[in-house]
Amino acid sequence: MADELPTAIRRERLLTGGFTCLFDPRHVRLRKLTEREYFAREHIIVSYNGDLRGVVEDYLGKARNIRCSVSSFANLGALIDGTAMLATVPALVAEQIRQVRPHLRTAPLPFAVPLGTMELLWPVATDDDPPCRFARAHIQQIARAVAAK
Repeated sequence: MADELPTAIRRERLLTGGFTCLFDPRHVRLRKLTEREYFAREHIIVSYNGDLRGVVEDYLGKARNIRCSVSSFANLGALIDGTAMLATVPALVAEQIRQVRPHLRTAPLPFAVPLGTMELLWPVATDDDPPCRFARAHIQQIARAVAAK
């Protein structure tokens, strides 16, 4: 769940699920990902506010070697592709990325973290904007369909 947000931002929980580690096997050779190797490697994280911490830092209290932080999952596959960086992402996101980039692989995290929540965030000012309401409704519909699987 996102940290406390300004009152001008609304949120809605869409999906809940586990995490996995996404990587490019052409640059990262893994038989079994160990905690030591996980923390020794460079990471890319997705952070809506651009900070350098995520679920791993929050839950384990250990810092990763963050090389890059991006605000969206949209280009994560392209950023991992061709690098030795790891990305700890929701398993559902990893599945979607691998549909476009099937050569990427996943590995179970070498430690336990709690389930994560994907949320839809939007400015209150767009609550009654018809195109924004249309887009939110379709995102919500897709999330319901995915959750039903």
